[in-house]
Amino acid sequence: MVLLVALLLIIVAYPIASESIASRLLYDALLTIVFLAAFLVPFTPRRHRLAALLLGLLTLLGIWTGYVLPDLSRLPVAVAFHVLSSLFLGLTIVVILQEVFRTQDVSADTIAGALCGYLLVGMVFGDLYCVVALTRPASFRGTAELAATLLDGNELHHVLTYFSFMTLTTVGYGDIMPASPSARGLAVVEAVVGQFYLAVLIAGLVGKHISQAISPQPFDAPR
Repeated sequence: MVLLVALLLIIVAYPIASESIASRLLYDALLTIVFLAAFLVPFTPRRHRLAALLLGLLTLLGIWTGYVLPDLSRLPVAVAFHVLSSLFLGLTIVVILQEVFRTQDVSADTIAGALCGYLLVGMVFGDLYCVVALTRPASFRGTAELAATLLDGNELHHVLTYFSFMTLTTVGYGDIMPASPSARGLAVVEAVVGQFYLAVLIAGLVGKHISQAISPQPFDAPR
């Protein structure tokens, strides 16, 4: 639930706040909260815990490196950050879904976990789109209003995460479009993953809920 709130802050609250407080520092602070909240996910196997700790710490380091070392070349740091972020959040999705499918009862925490997994898929593809945009310029085209934003490294992550969620939900407003083969390929994969995620997860949760409803309930013995 904490992770879900953190994700909603950066996905919903930041765009509203950015209309009056356009700050890269605010975005990075909210992104840091998301990564810190992800550490609350139960990485039960030792190998998962070690991998999450390593990837998570390196990702947090990548967020704040530009503030500590402003003269450092930004492109390699930005690419490394988005790669590490996608790996860390991808591992978090795997652990969350394992926990969701392992749980027999459908609870509020189960539903929160399922929602977190869906939102994290959008975040992961947002990072992957950033890697494509940084390594292959002109991979995305946008309206005149967004054209300058796509060239601005400070807002690139936020804008391409928005594009990611529009692709994940198959809304596709058309204000941002993939313009290179790699960007189009990622968009196709994300659209398929989004539909597959909803179909499989909803079917699983509905099946568990029905099983939970029709299972015999224990009764109190007479006193």
